[in-house]
Amino acid sequence: MSNNIILQVKNISKRFGGLQATQDVSFDVKENEILSIIGPNGAGKSTLFNLITNFYTVDTGSILFRGEEIVGLTPDQVCIKGITRTFQIARPFPGLSISDNILVALLPKSATVAAARDQVDEILKQVNLDKKANHMGSQLTTLERKRLELGKALATNPQILMLDEVMTGLKPKEMDEMMDLIRELQKSMTIVIVEHVMRVIMAISERVIVLDHGKKIAEGTPQEITSNPEVVSAYLGRGTGNAGDK
Repeated sequence: MSNNIILQVKNISKRFGGLQATQDVSFDVKENEILSIIGPNGAGKSTLFNLITNFYTVDTGSILFRGEEIVGLTPDQVCIKGITRTFQIARPFPGLSISDNILVALLPKSATVAAARDQVDEILKQVNLDKKANHMGSQLTTLERKRLELGKALATNPQILMLDEVMTGLKPKEMDEMMDLIRELQKSMTIVIVEHVMRVIMAISERVIVLDHGKKIAEGTPQEITSNPEVVSAYLGRGTGNAGDK
């Protein structure tokens, strides 16, 4: 394995009854890159995230994290090793303050509650929520909920941060702020993004993988992807720039 490859996905497939959700998908992820995964509605993007983090069980194939097989581990074991994901719908604990939401995420990797509390302020500053630390989870705007979801992921100290449609529901200026934050995070971790906003994909991605009907149909730079005839036919040409995924 090349020294700068942190994750290897090898021929993974997943079927749900009669639906082939992913089929022989393979790709590598390099350390400290921003890799985006795109595709039309139903392409298998979120399923792929769930397979890598073991929320779903891989039918066939292999996933290596720093050369170690992680297929068969539980989601919490994958998280402890250093792969953390966010979810499309941010669900903070509404009855807890923003500070305590972060504290709960810190506890599994902290020796004591006091040690966890010592880290809360730093994470809140990272996601620009330090001035809202005492606000309740039920009082947050869409952008704040997204930032809190991101903060909870950062609390696990990930080596690979997987962001599932983190831009959904954000206004253009808010997207710009989130992109700035993602670029800053890239300095200390690898970022893998499932996203449908092409402006974001073009602006921050170093490489892009395109899925269609569970298969990888293209891989390359944003410029290579947008000029690929198969991608244009399968995705960009359908006018699905705002499509989601399951």
